[in-house]
Amino acid sequence: MPGVPESADDRTSAGTAVVAGGGMAGLAAAYRLGRLGWRVTVLEKESDTGGRCRTVNTGGYIFDTGAQYCRDSFDSFLKTAIELGIGETFRMPGAPQGIYNSGRVIEFLPRNARSVARLLSATSGSGHLVAFLRSLGACMALLAHYRSFNIRFPGWWERGDAVTAASLLADGAPESFRDALAEPLALCAFGAELDRTSAAGLMAAVRLALADRTVSFTTGVGSLAGAMARRVEIRTGIEVTGVMVDNGRASGVTSRSVATGEVGEHAADLVVCSLPAPLALGVCPELGGAAREAAAAAVYTPGVVVNLAYPEGASGTAGPVLLPRSEGFRASWVSTNAGKADEYAPGGASVVTVVFTGREAEALMQGGDTGLVDLAVCEAERVYRLGGDPAASRVDRHEFGMPVVSTGHAARVRALAGHGSGTSNLLLAGDWTSSPTLEGAIMSGFHAADTGVAQV
Repeated sequence: MPGVPESADDRTSAGTAVVAGGGMAGLAAAYRLGRLGWRVTVLEKESDTGGRCRTVNTGGYIFDTGAQYCRDSFDSFLKTAIELGIGETFRMPGAPQGIYNSGRVIEFLPRNARSVARLLSATSGSGHLVAFLRSLGACMALLAHYRSFNIRFPGWWERGDAVTAASLLADGAPESFRDALAEPLALCAFGAELDRTSAAGLMAAVRLALADRTVSFTTGVGSLAGAMARRVEIRTGIEVTGVMVDNGRASGVTSRSVATGEVGEHAADLVVCSLPAPLALGVCPELGGAAREAAAAAVYTPGVVVNLAYPEGASGTAGPVLLPRSEGFRASWVSTNAGKADEYAPGGASVVTVVFTGREAEALMQGGDTGLVDLAVCEAERVYRLGGDPAASRVDRHEFGMPVVSTGHAARVRALAGHGSGTSNLLLAGDWTSSPTLEGAIMSGFHAADTGVAQV
């Protein structure tokens, strides 16, 4: 259970470290430090760790409460899972993905040129061939540097960081192409519309959707977070309220018990702050210019995830199936467990997941569970043939769903990597310091641990 490290690597201590936040980035930093011989304590405000990467079991149905997949290009994520002994639970289903268009689902397979070409043709609109070719011409500067748009390394992005995706597509791209494909891709990958996503972010979203395969685990995407949590010392229900700084050097953190209000101090040789940017600004009083600028510029888009359990099953394209707003959908995408693993549901049954992102999620955050479940069922019924009513459901809201990949994101990540936090022995980790993906979270945690050890 969390709080009792399982790894023998923790028997000796090269130093003490405290990690603020028990999401994927914080757990990755703690796990790495533990492997390097450090004594580490993770302080997490919530009652459980994992952040947006949690999995729960409800009556034999597996519900991923936040992140739904990783990708086969996420090397650090997959290698860490193998290292932790859960590689045998990997699943990479060959089921098709899709996008809803004109009352039907157009299926495609990532890395399949023929099916991707069919998708592009169907979503460009009839009679728009010339306009579509013009839009591709406008994208050529980006496409020529496609290999640079690796979402794991946004600091490498050389094109498209200074303009929005909407601006890029405004000259020549048909409206049908923007509404039917470009925006659904951006909403699915990074949770924001084209006017808030950079052109580079759109290209990374295209890469994720059309070139990377989805990967899951038989025990849920949260399995990796759980495996790391079992190997580090964790104190849940403890909110970090500040980083203690002495003579420009981080010396620990102050905290408050969520249950009792009791305050405390935790001295450490190294501090890793993996909190969302707005919270990091509040607890880190002496951030340097690059770090403060990056944190202040980070704008988060919320996410709402509704999981539905159907004992009689659901049939249709496994997914994820992208749902364009132009088709009247409020959800961004929907999927069934056939696109993850059969083990998510008992034999013959299905789990259907409906995800709301962007401005629609902002509008729905305060809605009641019953209304959100009803809305999710209506969205799913347009895509799938559902067997009766759901036997169980779960609604999860994420205030800090993910930071928007806005203009200047790559430049801020690059500056932050070069200048650090501005406080000695204080390391920053999390999706706002890298890329808003599971891979980015893990890599940022590993980078923080390695950098901190090198500094001390």
